[in-house]
Amino acid sequence: MTTNQKHIPLIDISEFAETLLGSNAFAFNFKKQKNPPFFATKLSEIAPEGLLGTPYLYDFYTVYFVTKGAIEKINQLRTLRIGPKQVFFSKPGEIKTWQRLKNVEGFMVAFTMDYLLLLVDDKNFVNNFEYLLPKAHRKFELNEAQSKIFKTIFKEVLKEFKNPKKQSHEMIKLWVFVLFIKTNRIYAEQNDIQIFNGFKNAAEQLYARFLIKFEDSFKKLAQGEIPRPPKVSEFANMLNVNPTYLGECIRKVSGKSTKLIINKRILLLAKCQLLHTHNNISEIGYQLGFESSAYFIRFFKKFEGITPLEFRKEHAKQYSLN
Repeated sequence: MTTNQKHIPLIDISEFAETLLGSNAFAFNFKKQKNPPFFATKLSEIAPEGLLGTPYLYDFYTVYFVTKGAIEKINQLRTLRIGPKQVFFSKPGEIKTWQRLKNVEGFMVAFTMDYLLLLVDDKNFVNNFEYLLPKAHRKFELNEAQSKIFKTIFKEVLKEFKNPKKQSHEMIKLWVFVLFIKTNRIYAEQNDIQIFNGFKNAAEQLYARFLIKFEDSFKKLAQGEIPRPPKVSEFANMLNVNPTYLGECIRKVSGKSTKLIINKRILLLAKCQLLHTHNNISEIGYQLGFESSAYFIRFFKKFEGITPLEFRKEHAKQYSLN
């Protein structure tokens, strides 16, 4: 699961869908758009040879709902299994690939952030659905009643997508919005939240805004669009707040310092580069904004206890580095 490219390639919905299903992945009225914002399919229609064996940086959300069998993927270097009566929300900016499908049945939808903003004219829309945010729990176990409701939602979405009629786009948006609301309620129940009307205070709202900027910045870093990760002060400028206030709010909500959150993501991206590319240690360090390979090695060893090269050798077989 490696790539000879300097950066882990970015994949959009169109490439993703056509890789899985071929050139006929989109219904006619969706094909008119150069960069389609939405895609839906049955999991049973995905052939094993269509799986993405090479890691990609996804540029969109995906929702998987499994009714039978299982999906196994590697998501940000963690093995993920989605089994019967489970729904999983995958977010943009994550590095992932498929491992295998096991007699799987169910549904998958994919959509961009811009598509979400079409549902409600509110730039803070995502903040009202915590499970869509980067650090939230995003895999849910459904009971029998919930599973029947989700099956109805996905069937209706797929029907409108596969056989588009007048106002099919609008119908799909409505069903997707129902999906968000139903999942929101499940999230509230499973996290013992009595009243779920968005975030409770200003610190939580700022933290949610920070996470969105944070994920966007690291997606750009992974693609080489920016030369280094933003500093705490730069994130504060993006959010129009004082750096000290930003740090206080983030620590209050997450229990971690802003710098530690940034460093942990640098470490994760370093691991992905080590295991998913053939870049040497100096190249990876440079891409992540380190002034020298020695500084990068010290940074990596501080968190992992071993050097980047030792990490690559130790885990190469697991991730098929060749």
